[in-house]
Amino acid sequence: MKRLLLLLSILLCATALGAQQRFSCRFTMVDTATGEVVAKGVGYVQDDCYRLETEAMQVYCNGKDRWIWSPSSEELVIEKNDVSFLDEIAVSRSADGTAVVTYGSWTITLTGIRNAEEPWPATFFIIDPDLFGDNTIITDLR
Repeated sequence: MKRLLLLLSILLCATALGAQQRFSCRFTMVDTATGEVVAKGVGYVQDDCYRLETEAMQVYCNGKDRWIWSPSSEELVIEKNDVSFLDEIAVSRSADGTAVVTYGSWTITLTGIRNAEEPWPATFFIIDPDLFGDNTIITDLR
């Protein structure tokens, strides 16, 4: 899960550094030391809010707090959105609209970047813990 959290923060930074402030994209995160794809999915970014969906989990962030939902373990973790390491990353964009973000031994490639014409509602970037059943483990670390 820590790898995916790193990805989320890097994706957020890539957005903040780029000209586009409201877009959707596909992403792939690779551990460059091993060549292993550790995560891939779809992302939605709007200013400092983001939502990422992978097969393993969904992550929502309203800029202040982050919700990480893992359907397979029926666990929801809520925490502060910490992006303190963002000055350590590098972002490059190519003419075809692809963005590549590097941080340490991680490379995240953003493809299919599409501007969103209309803003998403604020509720698109949060999860209401009250909507989950009694079998869900909810850990609030805020």
